[in-house]
Amino acid sequence: MKNNILHIIFGIVFLVSCTSERSGEDADTPRGSRSLMTVEVLVDGADEHDYVRTARFVVFDNASVVPTVDINELITLEAKDQDSKKFKTILEVSCNPDKMLVVVLNEPPTMNGVLGAVMSPVDLEEMIFLMDESFTPNHTVPSSSGIPMSGVKRKIEVVKEVTSEEKISIERGVARVELWLKKETAVPQARVTTATRVTLENSYAEGFLVTGTELDGTRFQTGTDVENNFGRMLVPDNNYTFVGWNYGESAALELDETPRLVCVFYTPERTCSAPGDADKLMLNMSGISSSDGDRGGQAVLSAFSPEGGGSPQAITELRRNHIYRITGVVKEKTVQFEHVVVPWTEAGQEIIIDPQYFLRVGRDILYVNNTNNSAMITAETNYDRTDRGFPKGILTGKIDYYDLDGRLLDASHGESGWLEVSMSGADGDLSRDVVFTTIRDLSDMAIGYYALVEVKAGNMIKKIRVTRS
Repeated sequence: MKNNILHIIFGIVFLVSCTSERSGEDADTPRGSRSLMTVEVLVDGADEHDYVRTARFVVFDNASVVPTVDINELITLEAKDQDSKKFKTILEVSCNPDKMLVVVLNEPPTMNGVLGAVMSPVDLEEMIFLMDESFTPNHTVPSSSGIPMSGVKRKIEVVKEVTSEEKISIERGVARVELWLKKETAVPQARVTTATRVTLENSYAEGFLVTGTELDGTRFQTGTDVENNFGRMLVPDNNYTFVGWNYGESAALELDETPRLVCVFYTPERTCSAPGDADKLMLNMSGISSSDGDRGGQAVLSAFSPEGGGSPQAITELRRNHIYRITGVVKEKTVQFEHVVVPWTEAGQEIIIDPQYFLRVGRDILYVNNTNNSAMITAETNYDRTDRGFPKGILTGKIDYYDLDGRLLDASHGESGWLEVSMSGADGDLSRDVVFTTIRDLSDMAIGYYALVEVKAGNMIKKIRVTRS
């Protein structure tokens, strides 16, 4: 990571310096005294979609009086540097006791022109981005330009020949809605299949791009500090969006008593305070297969419990950089939903970070038997190095076998060695299908015996549980 940060620092210093020198040649554009501002950018949380593709730095002078643009620089990171979630850069700026720094990461390419033409902070506060330009049409996966993020820092003083150090926090410009599913112990079987469909009603097609952050004192301030707030909360009209998701794996996802992340939607920040929950998000689910017929349900996202527990609180706005987590519990007759809102500070269940490399698998619990004797997952990584003592790409490791009580079995045990693992593609590939196949009859093996299979990338290991069902 250190090498990446150094590369970014020197690359950006070179670009900023060149721009400043060219500007200095224009006699009609006096620049005054120049100094350096070291900026450390932190993206809270860890997710491969948080990678920084582009970074725009807009600096204003006299920010609390009559703001004027000092610099407006867009940096496009090289592919090998785009895995950074924390980096530093040095900006050459004018000396001024009342500066404001605005950082925009992963701006939609269609907005390059309007962002480059910004003349005042108001221009940034009014800027709207379209969800379809930053996410797939069903708003479940970010596009190649990444999740738009922003941060604002006020009251920066830059003095000649003194390098000021500023740390700015960045927040994602959207909220994330997660659906997790599990079943009660009393329910013998529940599965997510290709018939399973989830829809999100009352999402929205656009949102404000740039806001401050509470952490930096530039949002949600009260009293005399309210003047430091930057950005607006979108008040939607009736032009809501309906988006949907279908389970696409050929093998069913077996539910157990542990919640499993099934799908996610991204939605822009906005108010949701209409009477009768008319503008609240609504999650609809259908096609959950169970032993006594298909199950479904509906959840209105009107009240959420805080992280760590507590009484549910009615929400009047969907906050950016927060996760609205819905856990559906498949019961004997119904599906019951639990709602929790948490900060967006942790990776998804299926993601391991290294810290700038990730290993992701589609599922980590599988079931096989004599009738369905194989199962497959897709494993992905961006680990493409060969200089750390590990080969690049996806690999498999050892297989350990356990009885139904979780006791490790010796290699010579009669219930060991019943599974074979193969992969598509070639060594070094960053995305491979991993196939788990039984290689002998399982009729005499008790249901519940299982194997743990290592899927690896670099020094990252994900253990896949394959259970005899």
